[in-house]
Amino acid sequence: MNILIAGGTGFIGKRLSHILIKNGYRVFILTRNINKKKIIKNATFVDWETINPELLSSVKVVIKLSGENVAQLWTRSAKKRILDSRVEITSKLFDFCKNNEIVPNQLINASAVGIYGRKDAKYSNESVDENSKIGDSFLADVCQKNEQSCEVFNIFDNISILQIRIGVVLTRKFTLLLALPTIFSIPNPGNKNYYFPWIHLDDVVGFIYYSIENKFDGIYNVIGKNLTNHKDFYQILAKNYFGFFPWTLFLPISLIKSFGDMSEMLLYGPKTSSEKISASGYNFQHKNLKSALKKLP
Repeated sequence: MNILIAGGTGFIGKRLSHILIKNGYRVFILTRNINKKKIIKNATFVDWETINPELLSSVKVVIKLSGENVAQLWTRSAKKRILDSRVEITSKLFDFCKNNEIVPNQLINASAVGIYGRKDAKYSNESVDENSKIGDSFLADVCQKNEQSCEVFNIFDNISILQIRIGVVLTRKFTLLLALPTIFSIPNPGNKNYYFPWIHLDDVVGFIYYSIENKFDGIYNVIGKNLTNHKDFYQILAKNYFGFFPWTLFLPISLIKSFGDMSEMLLYGPKTSSEKISASGYNFQHKNLKSALKKLP
């Protein structure tokens, strides 16, 4: 089967492409920079201006992973880029499919658990699942518009549209950076009783692959199987890197909120459910945080 990936040269896209190719899929990477073709061995790179139905019309799965990094200063222009890179790119992807006579039977779109975020950051041990109310924060609005933009693909008969709401994908550099304040008794951002929405890259890629094999549609929270609250999260990180559980301090929420809209990334707190993934039959490769930290990219 042939698969087209927009955002295939990113962190998730590269690993996913390798797994798909290894398992016999032909992968087309849609990119603005055709010179990146050496990054992923045996993938076929095409740019957004390509019109070649003979080459591309056999694509049956379209995966959209594109999106401006949200980990930056949220200026007005940055917010616009964050939104446009997820919404406007969907229209361009749809046009690309039409121009190349691609009739997909599945669209997989990367969204995020930030869709449940609230401006007031008051969560009080609540849990959220795929049926929960959408939040009112900036990222919640971005995620909602991102998912809604995919409705244009419903023009294709019998297409399955899968929205994957991804948590914070852990990396070695990122987790080490998070562990450092704790080890030096520097207060952490967050709330000790809120839940940290982590997920390992292996399980993001693993679930996408599983969803292709089983042609899933609908909405899935792609989040760790056993989430920990912020206090346990930071202590486990410190234990993993430095060998002991330190005293964990947190900045006052009022101080974090003084950062403005960006504070929502630090104060996300509902216990986000991954029960729907478990019920689908997917077997998590990392069932807890300790396991995930042993094999970070």
